[in-house]
Amino acid sequence: MMLLCGNSTAHTCVVAMLLFLFSITVQAQNVRLDSVYHINEIVVDGHKEVSANQVIGYEQIQALPSSSVADALKYMAGVQIKDYGGLGGQKTINVRSLGSQHVGVYLDGVRITNAQNGTVDLGKYSLTTLESVSLFNANKTEMLMTASEYASASTVYLKTHRPDSTSLSASYAYSSFHTHKAAATFSYKNWLLLDAAYTSSVGDYPFEYHTEYEDTTGTRRNSDIKMFRIETCAFWKGFQWHTYYFDSQRGLPGGIVRRLSDTYTDVGREWDRNFFSQLTWREQYGDLSLRAIGKYTNDYLHYRSDYPENISVHSNNKYHQQDIYGAATGAYRFGDFGVSVSSDLRWSDLTCDVKNFHYVYRLDSKTSVSAFYNHRGLNLTASGLYTLVSDHTKGSAKPLSRCTWNMLASYAIGRWQARAFYKSVFRVPTLNDLYYTLVGNRNLKPEYTKQLDLGITYQDNIFNIQLDGYYNRIEDRIVCLPLKGSYQWTMLNYGYTRCLGLDLSVNAHYKNHSLLLTGTFQDDRNRTDPTEDAYNDFIAYSPRWSFTAVYTFIYKGLTASLSHMFVDKRYWTAENAIDDPLTAYNCTDIKVGYRFAPKAWHGHSLTAEAECQDLFDVRYEMIQRWPMPGRRFGITIKYTL
Repeated sequence: MMLLCGNSTAHTCVVAMLLFLFSITVQAQNVRLDSVYHINEIVVDGHKEVSANQVIGYEQIQALPSSSVADALKYMAGVQIKDYGGLGGQKTINVRSLGSQHVGVYLDGVRITNAQNGTVDLGKYSLTTLESVSLFNANKTEMLMTASEYASASTVYLKTHRPDSTSLSASYAYSSFHTHKAAATFSYKNWLLLDAAYTSSVGDYPFEYHTEYEDTTGTRRNSDIKMFRIETCAFWKGFQWHTYYFDSQRGLPGGIVRRLSDTYTDVGREWDRNFFSQLTWREQYGDLSLRAIGKYTNDYLHYRSDYPENISVHSNNKYHQQDIYGAATGAYRFGDFGVSVSSDLRWSDLTCDVKNFHYVYRLDSKTSVSAFYNHRGLNLTASGLYTLVSDHTKGSAKPLSRCTWNMLASYAIGRWQARAFYKSVFRVPTLNDLYYTLVGNRNLKPEYTKQLDLGITYQDNIFNIQLDGYYNRIEDRIVCLPLKGSYQWTMLNYGYTRCLGLDLSVNAHYKNHSLLLTGTFQDDRNRTDPTEDAYNDFIAYSPRWSFTAVYTFIYKGLTASLSHMFVDKRYWTAENAIDDPLTAYNCTDIKVGYRFAPKAWHGHSLTAEAECQDLFDVRYEMIQRWPMPGRRFGITIKYTL
């Protein structure tokens, strides 16, 4: 078993590829030239995307042994997911080592925001309601993009599944570590989708932690969670209205403590309430296209560690932030040329009961102008973005205004396409970076990112193969460093980093089979000061190599998937020589489901699913001293009428 686990990367990828190719050969040989086949309806989208992108479609999403958006994104090239362990652990995305604040996450074309810390917890968003999950390096090349979409180094798009019939389904799932989940979904024709889920988990999973200096076996404590999510999406002509509510209470187990893991327990608790409602409109009048967006967000966070049992950190604070967003976009096409203009305005505020913290609100205005040219196989896109950010509070930072730009070019010949893009963006310091009482620094400069990408794509009826080489540079990186001794830390701009990388993505579909293979190589280094010991060291949590493979088989009522992920060793300190890196790991998941729908049931159906995550019980960490659960099982029963 250990030998199989150690070589499971190569074994899984080879087996998945052989299964896929074998199935194509067998089914091709069984084709009768005189047979008549029924071809399902095909919907053709008028826009062909030419930028580097990766997509996981609806059937692949449903087949994955996963519960959140983070579980789908981890199979994409160039992606690193930071997972703090367990069902309740925060999950953030980092693309090509640019940092989670440089990744824009969009739900139905509207960005999910957090003015307080700039990150999105992907564990709060379910795959149940999604039509697709896609990742774009740089951004899309659609004409009706909002100005905010040009402001991210990478973009993740979550597209809600629009129902095509009326149905009601209810499900119950039980999985390891005393985890229960009850869910219900109602769909009305192609107009309405309503989805609700309640999940509770004790989260008491066993772990093993081995280093040169310690050998610890224990059980995770204070990692329980209870969460409730309900969301609805309505569709009518060019309108789409999406409302979302999430409520949770969870324990924060903290990093494990050497030789005291079952003696010391972190007692931190967190309560979250997240609500947003967004309305989008899109319409086309001949060569003129228009788009408008409105959104309101209300987020509440309560963090408490102020208990008698806690001898180290005492905290009992509440944070409340609101966000009002509006955007308007217009585009016009004349012949091979097109232009678009977009402007948006975001108002965000933050209140907190931390001592000496003053109420702050931020106005963030963006305007973009873009030009498009498309002639035969040649596509050219250029855009400029102007950003103005001003904060309003006692002793606020100076207003910030900047212009950035990007350019994309591609040329297609038959099934091949060559492309390149250059993009410059900057990250405005978050409200925590600037104003948090203990570490905030009002003199921070924005964090600049420059990206250069060269790629090639091959696409036919079965395969979509993409290969990209890239160079990234981040200037004035925002980090938290000690200013006056080890007990007083502050946010500072510190030097720059550069990353050289190579991404490979293979997405194949043939009848009942699909295969997704990705591979990433990257060399991410600190290039700040040649006189420092950390110069040319690897950036923390950036593996040099990573591979994933996902094979999916769907036949009548049967669905099965086999997925595997390999991540190379990662350093977790700024100076690599200080501590040993986190060890490389392999993780294999499997899921099988069957849908029973006899004719006598008159359209009703019963679906049973079984899954096993981390099949070979590999013990690993994504974050130092935050061990991930080992092998875990789950069973789901779903009834639809």
